Amino acid sequence: MTSTRTCRMYRLIALAALLLSAPKLFASQQYSSSYGYSVDFPEGFYLEAKNDEGTAYQFASAVLPVSAILRVYENGRYPTAQEALDKTLDALGADGASECFDWRNSEAAVATFTISLNGKKCQGAGVASQLAFDAGTIVLFTWCEETKADQCWNYMLSLLDSLCIDRGSYFEAGPITAYAYPPSEEDTECTLTIDGKTFTTSMNASDREASEYLIEREFDVMCLYQTSVLWKEAWQRYYRMIFRDSYQRTKQAAFDIYNAISPDCADETDLAQKLLTWTQGMSYEREKTVSDFASIPSILQGGGSDCDSRSMLLFVLLRQMNVDSLMFVSAEYSHAIAGIVSSHPGHSYTVSGKQYLMGETTATGLTWGKVAQDQDDESKWIPIEPPLLYGQ
Repeated sequence: MTSTRTCRMYRLIALAALLLSAPKLFASQQYSSSYGYSVDFPEGFYLEAKNDEGTAYQFASAVLPVSAILRVYENGRYPTAQEALDKTLDALGADGASECFDWRNSEAAVATFTISLNGKKCQGAGVASQLAFDAGTIVLFTWCEETKADQCWNYMLSLLDSLCIDRGSYFEAGPITAYAYPPSEEDTECTLTIDGKTFTTSMNASDREASEYLIEREFDVMCLYQTSVLWKEAWQRYYRMIFRDSYQRTKQAAFDIYNAISPDCADETDLAQKLLTWTQGMSYEREKTVSDFASIPSILQGGGSDCDSRSMLLFVLLRQMNVDSLMFVSAEYSHAIAGIVSSHPGHSYTVSGKQYLMGETTATGLTWGKVAQDQDDESKWIPIEPPLLYGQ
């Protein structure tokens, strides 16, 4: 799944006094029922201040010396997201430059800036976007001392990239990745053979590079928690961010795969079995990257993979096909497997009140519901679920 060094890292579970003593620590995925946005904060952020109207919040991290502000403006206050971002930063005396870009079928904005706070020069970045249903404009920005910027930059970008403004954005690249890697005008064709059927699908030519950027950035963030009591939550967020980024990039592939193999499937479990058998026959290769994780676009383009990237592939594709799926990872077993809700018999684990059959992606010939006997301790498996939509 991951390198030996990486797997060992997650066994170093030590008490982190700073995290334990931080006030008002909250779960990472935060929502607003009034405005429809959410932010999947890196673990360890806490609320420092807010206004009575619920339109302005200031946060700080107990992990790195990073602060953030979230501001919502009523509909019509600013004609564009870029102006809202510029005016907010101007009011704080920040110097920087903003740029508009397309995200979620509307104009969004991104900025980098410097600002002097308490006699110290700070560096930061921000994003802004119109909210759905004319709910207003959201501005989210974050900063740290300039001397800490190299250490904190990916952490801050990860925070900004976790912003969701409507239901669709839970399944699409975040604003930072969308800005840095806009869609190409060209597509890349991929030839797949599944269940004896060979067919062609496609994805955008920018998808692989964009996905690999997000994976390496999020791995850098996850490594910050290697000795933290929040290591498990950070690991879940890492894969959750990959799922979100990969979903839209694989939409065409999921559609073409389903059309090619579903006519010969008895039920959803049979469909899932054909995909499981396909992944079991893939070339097992380790990525020559820091994260050691193969992006989903690279796998579909014929690249090598190992257990966590294959499990993520099934997780994403089956969700596209309306099959209730997830993945499990284990530090103790240094392994990952997929899971599906099914009425078929077999080994299963309970997550959120549902029974998920286990799926081994690297050992050939195994069906759903079969797992190695020396890896069947449910307490040692961590479930990776998709991002939670508001109201779930």
